[in-house]
Amino acid sequence: MTDDPKVSERPAACWLDAFPWIEAATTSAYGGEQKRWWLEPVDAPGTAQRAERLAWLSGLAFEHLGRWTIGQIFPGLPGSMELARLPLSVRARNALIRFGYQTAGDLQEKELAELLDMRNVGTGTVDSILHVLADASTSDAVPLLLAAQDGDDGRRHLGDCDDRRPALRTGAYLEDLWLISRWHVAAGTPDRPLLGSQLAPGTPPQVVSARQRLDLIVGGDVFDQRRSGLDAAGLLQRCIGSMDARAQLILSRRLFANQPETLDELGQRFGVTRERVRQIESVARADLVGLLETDGMLDLVSAAARELVGTVLPLADLIEFMPALGRIVEAAGLPAWRVLDRLDDAYEIEDGWCASPTIAAAQMVTQTKLYELANQHGVVRIEDLDPLNPNQPQDTGRQSLRDWLAYSGYVIHGGYVFTRTQSVGDRAASILSATGAPMASQDILDRFDVERTLSSLKNALASDDRFERVDRDRWALAEWGLESYSGVRAKVREEVERGGGQVDLDTVVERITGQYSVTASSVVAYASAPPFETRDGVVRLASPGRGDASKSPARTRRLYRRDGAWLYRVKVTRDHLRGSGSPAPIAIAGILGLQYGLTCQLTSALGPQSISWTAIQPAFGTIRRFLVAADLAIDCEIFLVIGDDGSFSVEPVGTGGTGPVERALAMVGAVECAARRQPRVALAEAIGLPADSPAGSVIGGYRERGDGDVADLLLSARDELESGAAPRRAMPQADIDEILDLL
Repeated sequence: MTDDPKVSERPAACWLDAFPWIEAATTSAYGGEQKRWWLEPVDAPGTAQRAERLAWLSGLAFEHLGRWTIGQIFPGLPGSMELARLPLSVRARNALIRFGYQTAGDLQEKELAELLDMRNVGTGTVDSILHVLADASTSDAVPLLLAAQDGDDGRRHLGDCDDRRPALRTGAYLEDLWLISRWHVAAGTPDRPLLGSQLAPGTPPQVVSARQRLDLIVGGDVFDQRRSGLDAAGLLQRCIGSMDARAQLILSRRLFANQPETLDELGQRFGVTRERVRQIESVARADLVGLLETDGMLDLVSAAARELVGTVLPLADLIEFMPALGRIVEAAGLPAWRVLDRLDDAYEIEDGWCASPTIAAAQMVTQTKLYELANQHGVVRIEDLDPLNPNQPQDTGRQSLRDWLAYSGYVIHGGYVFTRTQSVGDRAASILSATGAPMASQDILDRFDVERTLSSLKNALASDDRFERVDRDRWALAEWGLESYSGVRAKVREEVERGGGQVDLDTVVERITGQYSVTASSVVAYASAPPFETRDGVVRLASPGRGDASKSPARTRRLYRRDGAWLYRVKVTRDHLRGSGSPAPIAIAGILGLQYGLTCQLTSALGPQSISWTAIQPAFGTIRRFLVAADLAIDCEIFLVIGDDGSFSVEPVGTGGTGPVERALAMVGAVECAARRQPRVALAEAIGLPADSPAGSVIGGYRERGDGDVADLLLSARDELESGAAPRRAMPQADIDEILDLL
């Protein structure tokens, strides 16, 4: 028997007995339309319905209980239960043994997120472990946690945390006046005029409707005598305070603590077992989470906070919009915003930022938007970006946007943000692109935000085809078409004009290399860069609209073409495993013919896959089921495959061979294509280049579209890629200035 009369050794009477959190989690995820099956008796072992409901419980835990411990998710699971006796898969059992977990007690203090982070353990394996633990939690041998108070449906309740309306309510107008007054108090703005003032962003629809029904009624003093304890902090204080002292202390030392105490430490403090402490914490936490899903004022406050946060919002602005969230909840020892954050997984608050669903997910949205707007050098004008949050004033929003970009690791240069700063050449190209005029090498170096030497910068500028030397020590971007120090660009233009507007690439290479000491690869690079373009081996002036094709598939980073399909390379994140959607580039919408405001469904072996464009940018629907089926872990790279026949699938990125060309082929999904034709051809066709494109054009194509990782691999194996070309002799860096002076 247990040490508490509220714990019984009899089997769980219904699903809610074994999992006190199930109703709140289900309502949060799917609304109130679900059948209340959790009040039904636990199904017998081995039945199909039991298996279906156990799978449902595992999915709910993945989506909503990532910060919960295993002990909180399965409060009735005995800590002494040996994991080796459970019907785990071989892979799951080996993983638990490898990390030293022998009993259920070894797992009880581990958060679900920690299991997902275990090395070489995929989501499918963790899902199977949860399934088995859920099954064990409803067996005849586990203890049943009884309710402390029974309501009409047998559930434990916190007590009356909702205030009654004033007794003087008469008629619809007083109903509306009460609702508006109560909202202002809950939001922490009790002194704001009820009528005539502009409603704050995030005001619930019910309050907006009430305002529209009222004319010039003023009710600023409606709640003056009842204001104390009615704001969000007061409501949370009263609800937490309604619990017994032991439950409050356990919550404050566990859920609300930055460094939680262990179950053993709290068990010794109260003279009970660690399992009893876990059970008390689980029930108390489930009650608080359920409180946010009721129809009371806290539900409106929580929903308004989610609406205000949007994708990302500074915490200071959230508190300015709703001052009550900045007030301390004494029972938790934390401000109200932190208490809500600990109870609500819809958003995350860290380092002064609020983001939905997580900081990492919001940074992913920002990254995708920047890549859409960036030019070929990774430069974006900040004024071209949408405001950080539509609820902010314009001047505040612009500064917050700059702060968010800097927090996310981007370099800010005047009115520009740099997205490509991996190398010295990338930084120099970004600076020149933002400046828009030739610069001396020292001036370029002075604008670096990291420590670099002048000689390393000059070496990078001289060996990179993106730059043109236009004076003894002045550099420009090659795309500007300025008169180069060697005159190669001018000679290409002369050859194009001599040919009447177009000329064979081989002819241009032969004539210019025959007259000047330049390499064929340099001529090819110039002939393939603005103001020229090379198509099917013919050089001509680029069409005026070519620069507007940055959103086409051929110019979209990490998007590749393979026989009958498009492959978009991404890295698996925790948000993917939570079931969240993920941003998609604009080019995906073009491929599918998807218009703004619409959603399309692709077919797959695991059911329809949605791709929508109902927000700022297109987005993939959840791919969690594909990751679980393939047992894929966080941080592994995958391809999202969109077939020309309207199909969708997910496949892991292969490791390729050991050589740089083989690794590059794997990164663009062209390993099988390269087996049928030359690697250079497969690499060119993957990004829409002609099959006969020379190696220089292929490398330049990958770098221009932002695939610097692939371009670097190919550049290191250029001789192999050029098929038979002799290795180039390395230029001594120490003499680079002398060589440049001779040009």
